[in-house]
Amino acid sequence: MPPAAPPPAAPPPAMEAVPPPPPPPPAPVVEAAPPSAVPVVAAPPAPANPPAATPAPPAWNTVMKEELLVDTYYMINFNGFKSGQNSLLAPGGRVFDTQSNSFTMNYAKIGLEVDSDPVTVRADLGYGYLASIVSGATASPGMPLAASFLVQQAFASLKIPMTPLTLDMGRFVTGAGSEVIEANKNWLYSRSFLFGIIPFYHTGARLTAKVNDQFSAQLTVANSQNSPADPDVNANKVVGLQLSFAPLPTTSIIATGYVGKEGPQGAEGDEKLTLDLVASHNVSDAFGLNLNFDYVKLGDFHVTGAALMARFVASEHLALAARGEFLNSKAMAGVDSVNYEEGTIGAAFPFAGHFEARLEVRGDFAGQPVYPGTLPGGSKNQFTGTVAFLGFM
Repeated sequence: MPPAAPPPAAPPPAMEAVPPPPPPPPAPVVEAAPPSAVPVVAAPPAPANPPAATPAPPAWNTVMKEELLVDTYYMINFNGFKSGQNSLLAPGGRVFDTQSNSFTMNYAKIGLEVDSDPVTVRADLGYGYLASIVSGATASPGMPLAASFLVQQAFASLKIPMTPLTLDMGRFVTGAGSEVIEANKNWLYSRSFLFGIIPFYHTGARLTAKVNDQFSAQLTVANSQNSPADPDVNANKVVGLQLSFAPLPTTSIIATGYVGKEGPQGAEGDEKLTLDLVASHNVSDAFGLNLNFDYVKLGDFHVTGAALMARFVASEHLALAARGEFLNSKAMAGVDSVNYEEGTIGAAFPFAGHFEARLEVRGDFAGQPVYPGTLPGGSKNQFTGTVAFLGFM
């Protein structure tokens, strides 16, 4: 049998009750000192329309544009190699390329423009043989033309608020012509006959209204159509009007006219009229055409001419250009007019976006022996070859 269960254990003795400890005495109450009197200043109410913060002026390098050009060339006048002639024989009928068989630092220019809307200030300063020609200098007998300084243009522009108008005051290049003074902006290095019969620049004021991307108009009041007339030599002023059309994104037409009396100081002078038309069309991104027409009349003297130019960009480092031109000049009543023609072909070799070497061959022709050549009497034609180097930024 299993053993019997052990007896139950005896219960623990009962514990004596212990009374709880008495509560701690209450802490003494200390009366707080009254706060010191601090003056309260009410903030001024915010204005209903707080003034806008004045914007910081734009950084100088964000409103200033620089333009640099160095133009040099070497030309051979093949007429100078004919019997009895000097190889330094200067070509006739040219505008800027007037030195032959010589390295010529033709033009060095710096242009500065500060555009701080709505005011723009522009100045173009240059030096070289081209500068002398533009300023109206002439060579001394037996001496070549000396290089000089030129203020090509210097003017201030104001965009009139709330209008499409811009006002220019000072000296600015002419709006006429399909070519400009800077060679790197033209298709060919030598300038056309037509470029030599229009003004180079004007001193005065002009107001331009740009209606939209397709049409703009410009009104000019200037001292003279003769570029060196600064200040004016008489009280007569020239008024000009230019209308620009862009009927297509690839086509533009610019019509320009100047009229005013020209004469020496104190003389009434004859009225001079200049009409210029330029039409350009881009057949493609690589091929462009340009047509220029001019008519100039001063008293009995008048000149009419037209030039057609073409340019083809063959590759990144090669562009080809050509120009054909006709001009008729009549000096006075009763005198036979003289016809002039020229043909020019050229190649440009761009490099790095800031340099171009150009090669150009040109032939000039006339109905009379007006060009230097075989003695005596000169020649009815003239042939030149030119290599030019253009650096620009």
